Amino acid sequence: MVRSSQPNYAGAFLAGVLAWVIPGAGHMYLRRTLRGVVLFVSINALFWSGMVIGGVFTVEPLRQRWWFVAQMCAGASGGVGWYLQDRHRKAVADAAGLPPRPEESESPRRWWKTYTRELARRKLALVFPTDQVARAYTGIAGMLNLLCIFDAFMLGLIGKFGEPPPPRAPRAEAET
Repeated sequence: MVRSSQPNYAGAFLAGVLAWVIPGAGHMYLRRTLRGVVLFVSINALFWSGMVIGGVFTVEPLRQRWWFVAQMCAGASGGVGWYLQDRHRKAVADAAGLPPRPEESESPRRWWKTYTRELARRKLALVFPTDQVARAYTGIAGMLNLLCIFDAFMLGLIGKFGEPPPPRAPRAEAET
């Protein structure tokens, strides 16, 4: 393969975006299939393990903003987690006779108190230490994917396509 002296910014950007949307997809785009599969499985397993531990309220954009930012780095998994949480939050708020978001109520503090009470009544509230463990799993999955996004972007930028060939065994010189 001939390498050009000019970096391919479009290919590198595409690899980075693919790596964000679906962990490992950027590496698969760069023909590093084994690495992409390992990243896909490990990052998604870590993220969804956190969701299993903590439930849908693990992804919480209203009160856990920094964890939420980290979780969104996990791409589609973070987006699905956010969608599930938002849907359940609206259902719980509706059952409690509250608007969907605290900003839409006349008293946000009262909204949170009533909302938290309804979560506890339905046994949906995250409790310590489960909430911390679940958010750590999902947040770390996002941060690991951020490193993978950077790796895919840089590999695309320097033009490293395909898995490296296996090392050759040294030839034994034929005795004559």
